[in-house]
Amino acid sequence: MKPVHRCVLGACLVVLAAAVPAHAGKKPFGVRVSNAQGQQTNAGFSSVQDTVDYLDPATLRQYFPAADIEQIGAVLDFRGLTGLQIDFGAASGQLTFTVPQFGFSRTFGDPNAPCTDPAACAAARKQALRELKDFLESDPRFLKRLLTALARYSPIDPLAGNPDSLFSRSMRADFQNGFTHKVSQIWGCNTTAFNDRFGSPMVVAAVGDNIDIFEDARAREARLQAQNEIGIGLVYSKTAADSTGGDYETTGIVVPLSYTAKLDSDPRKKIRVDLPLGYADTDGAVSYSLGLGFAYTHPLSDVWTLTPALGVGATGSDDLGAAGGVSSYSLTSAYTWRLGGFALSMGNAIGRYDALAVSIGDVEAEADISNTVFTNGLLLTGPNSLIARNLVMEYSFTDTRITGDEVYADTYDEIGIALGYLKSRSGVIDSYSKAGISYLVGKGELDDISSMRLNLSMRF
Repeated sequence: MKPVHRCVLGACLVVLAAAVPAHAGKKPFGVRVSNAQGQQTNAGFSSVQDTVDYLDPATLRQYFPAADIEQIGAVLDFRGLTGLQIDFGAASGQLTFTVPQFGFSRTFGDPNAPCTDPAACAAARKQALRELKDFLESDPRFLKRLLTALARYSPIDPLAGNPDSLFSRSMRADFQNGFTHKVSQIWGCNTTAFNDRFGSPMVVAAVGDNIDIFEDARAREARLQAQNEIGIGLVYSKTAADSTGGDYETTGIVVPLSYTAKLDSDPRKKIRVDLPLGYADTDGAVSYSLGLGFAYTHPLSDVWTLTPALGVGATGSDDLGAAGGVSSYSLTSAYTWRLGGFALSMGNAIGRYDALAVSIGDVEAEADISNTVFTNGLLLTGPNSLIARNLVMEYSFTDTRITGDEVYADTYDEIGIALGYLKSRSGVIDSYSKAGISYLVGKGELDDISSMRLNLSMRF
């Protein structure tokens, strides 16, 4: 790794570590259990399974000696969806499960199960809990309502509503691929092999040169036509969301892989294939995501391009009891002005993002979420004196507005700074590396959410 790369990476890591303290956040699942005498106990967990196990009569007996037969009530915080209730009646093996956010209530267990002695009552209650767990994992209509509500009320939902969700990662990737990636290449090249009004290469030979004045231009054009790109990167984020009882803290990692093919007829026309791999950890609760995207960049002029894109993705988490997919299509515009030694670029995007069903064994999990998203951004690059040292500085601001179905955060503002290092030959970039740091704030109906991000990317 070149010294400049080590310096940039080290500086970004130091800033990120200083900005986001490393300490444990709030558990994804919380349980408050109480009995008829007013005694209560509180606990937090990182998985659905651990939460259900905690409500087992054998476990509750440690806190309430008569838990097998007395009235027991539990209030759940399900990833930020609060007020869910599980109630066992006195001398009853049945339980009632209630979700007030969408008016759901159902009773589980055998009403005829004997509950006259502690052993029989404990067995009946254990069976009722087993039925509840099976229901939560298998009923498609309830799952759809629950997953839709979680995108609205949960700041750590893997599917939608927060910066580390599949929806947000897809929106961000579409805008970057159609704007930031392309703008970096514009300024890095500084010139283009097709820069006159006829679309032909032009060079200027010094007085006394005996070379063919078009030799360099032909070499540049040949390199542009042959130079396809492989891209790899890393996005490391620390996200904090305010919540009653503590803040949720999520560590996110995305590894974006891509391949870009330039068309021989005009190398400014590019077809890009993306394969982003994602990971998130909220206090031990882990989720994964995978995407596949296609984009085509079409130049309207040397400084203006349009990029339509299509994509699909999926996410899932055993710990969080979540699964879902997304389909997307978007259109991004990128326009650049030269301002003396700087370049100012404007990006505008509109995209549609719809939840897809994901099969988990014999069960289909699907949220009812459709969003139209508007993203606008500015990126200032310069000064051009850095180009002589193969460096590119970028300062950016991005505003994202989400319309349609309600999600936890529907507005994002992000500011960032990045330093790029490029290697070129005959005026054409051979490789490009960039390291940057950004700060994002999301706003919604319930609370704010913020994220610090370290971005690394390479194209060669």
